[in-house]
Amino acid sequence: MKRKLKVLTAKPGLDGHDRGIKIVNRVFVESGMEVVYIGNSTPEEIIKASIDEDADIIGLSILSSSYKILIPEFLDLVEKNGLKNRMLLLGGIILPRDKKNYLERGFAGVYGPGTNIKKVVEFIHSKFNIKESDE
Repeated sequence: MKRKLKVLTAKPGLDGHDRGIKIVNRVFVESGMEVVYIGNSTPEEIIKASIDEDADIIGLSILSSSYKILIPEFLDLVEKNGLKNRMLLLGGIILPRDKKNYLERGFAGVYGPGTNIKKVVEFIHSKFNIKESDE
């Protein structure tokens, strides 16, 4: 039996809007992934938890402009801690110029409000070569 993909999800900073990430987590679980949700966390806490949990994927959700400070800090820590082999996903309200920059710096996907989460699951499955019969 294959090991389930492990996804660590978090809300960087103090953004209290967590309904979206909780729905995403539920869909991830229903699609066969193991989800570890750590809620509101600093970039350092997210990095530590992703190492401790040996997460394949790190998913962040942020709906405030604080992403302009927190996400670059997070990406610097990803690099410093040798985590570039992890799939990084970001959801929230991200300006197009910042989205382009974050994709260039290592995020596999940056998603905004209204994204079809099933498309995100399909994207993850395609990147990890998972077929529906593998679930």
